[in-house]
Amino acid sequence: MKSTLQKLSTTNFAETADNIISVYNDQWHCVVNFIYFSQIVSQKLFFSAKKKTEKEKEYKKLILKSDFLLPDGIALQVFYYLATLFGAIKTEKKWIPNVNWTDFTPYFLNDTKQKYGSQRINILLYGSKPNIVEKVRDTLSLKWYNVIYIQDGFSEFDREKAEDALNEYVDTTNVLLVARSTPKIPLQELRTSRNYQKIIDNKLLVMNVWGLFDFVAWAQKRAPLVFRKLKIERLRRLCSQPKRNYKKVVNSLMIIPY
Repeated sequence: MKSTLQKLSTTNFAETADNIISVYNDQWHCVVNFIYFSQIVSQKLFFSAKKKTEKEKEYKKLILKSDFLLPDGIALQVFYYLATLFGAIKTEKKWIPNVNWTDFTPYFLNDTKQKYGSQRINILLYGSKPNIVEKVRDTLSLKWYNVIYIQDGFSEFDREKAEDALNEYVDTTNVLLVARSTPKIPLQELRTSRNYQKIIDNKLLVMNVWGLFDFVAWAQKRAPLVFRKLKIERLRRLCSQPKRNYKKVVNSLMIIPY
């Protein structure tokens, strides 16, 4: 438990965005992962190695290998606070910001575009259904982002085509957004970890963004602002899509026995 909690970023949106770009500019590659409490439960992150499958062990290793591990959701915020309160980890910062993929990724892209200009950023999209990823491309293009490659998540990533697209540009920040996962099988993180050398070779800033494409393409609607302010957006999603969100809510409630 201690290693995972200590890995979490504790900075706000602005500082986190600056830190990501700083690391990318320093080493010319970067991997950003998000984690919420339901994922900690489903992947048994706090269990001993003896109680884990090989994939769960691999997931723990790759999470700790992330350049940035960003905390997502109120349940993880509460658990982190309690962990510091009862001395499980020692840190001056008791309450960490909710740097979730739904809000932070658009913020990061916009912040980077404003600082460096739209033509200095290349965006590659991989994941979701064909019609969804196409809508994401169109939406981002209308906002003057330079989307140079897209591919749906129902086929293996075509490295050659992606590399050909990247080779047309120099001195750019190359952001690969990967949205190819399920709560039980984190394909996006596993794939990223297993292709780490390719990330280095192609100077990629990889962000594993879970279901972001659905929200950008309006295939799913965000909860009203009042639900987000009250930190009960997940409850709103449970009511509107119970089959899809039931397990996540149940896992988040596991904070009590944990």
